[in-house]
Amino acid sequence: MNQLRTALGTGRVARDTVETTDPEHAHHLIAGRYGEHRARVSGRIDRFHYRRHRMTVDELEIDEIFYTMDTRADTPPYPGFAAVTVTSGRSALHTRNEELRLVPGTTGRYPNEAASLASSGLAASVVRLPMSRIVEVAATRTGLPAAAFRFTALAPLSPTMAALWRSTAAFLRAQLTDDTVAGSPLARAGLVDLAAATAVSVFPNTTMAVPYLPGAPGVPPALVRRAADYIEAHAAQPLTVAQIAAACGVGPRALQVAFQRHHEQSPMAFLRAVRLRRAHRDLTRARPGQTVAQTARRWGWAHAGRFAQAYREAYGCHPGDTLRKAGVATPAERNR
Repeated sequence: MNQLRTALGTGRVARDTVETTDPEHAHHLIAGRYGEHRARVSGRIDRFHYRRHRMTVDELEIDEIFYTMDTRADTPPYPGFAAVTVTSGRSALHTRNEELRLVPGTTGRYPNEAASLASSGLAASVVRLPMSRIVEVAATRTGLPAAAFRFTALAPLSPTMAALWRSTAAFLRAQLTDDTVAGSPLARAGLVDLAAATAVSVFPNTTMAVPYLPGAPGVPPALVRRAADYIEAHAAQPLTVAQIAAACGVGPRALQVAFQRHHEQSPMAFLRAVRLRRAHRDLTRARPGQTVAQTARRWGWAHAGRFAQAYREAYGCHPGDTLRKAGVATPAERNR
């Protein structure tokens, strides 16, 4: 049995499912996504079953994988970032210097060096990102040169950090199943940034071992104003600190420090505030059929609860209250 089912495929958003009972075909499917490797399968071939459900939004990919039998493989270095959370079965990764054993409810990172892999009756979720996005977040946060960034261990920093990764991954999976979220460029960009930032916080890396980095050079107030104006003009587009800094001719770390000094918040916090104001404006001018959730997603808020909390803090009321004042009924009121 070889099957391919595509649920959605629009632009940079895609969901599909592949299944096979042929171990050789499964090997090619896995190699195509994680690198060519030598696999050895043991057990009853007639009971083999492999399934992968893939969700892709821009640079963020999540695989839900399941396969029976025992598998051993020698794998090449994985060039990107991939973190696996096991839901059933077990898996073990061995590199030259490290060993990682995963059982249900645990999380680890695929190595960026050659490794051996052993799995048994595995069901797992894998979150993948290009390493360039991870490096960008790390450099912006800490000023560490991109060439100096690398992950230094396969396991999360602590059980608390492992739990943070699993909760974030679950949130990402839930969002990627929502067509309205997947269809919003700002919401998609926010999910990619969330995944990258959480990876830098959770998995040991060189930013955690640098005792001191020189402070960023001073940025003139005029450049900070230029950056603020750029954010205001492009708030409806996906933005990163690196893009804002490049548009103003300054480094990302320097821009971070300057914004903190002049605005007492980061450039991304400033951007979220601008988008919150735009969302408030849209709700005060709402048209029939408009909802809070649609407005939040339009302005990059994938999590409705966090949008409502930020809105209450800024405007002292629930966004639904603003919608009602504009003469538009909320979904609950329309259903009465």
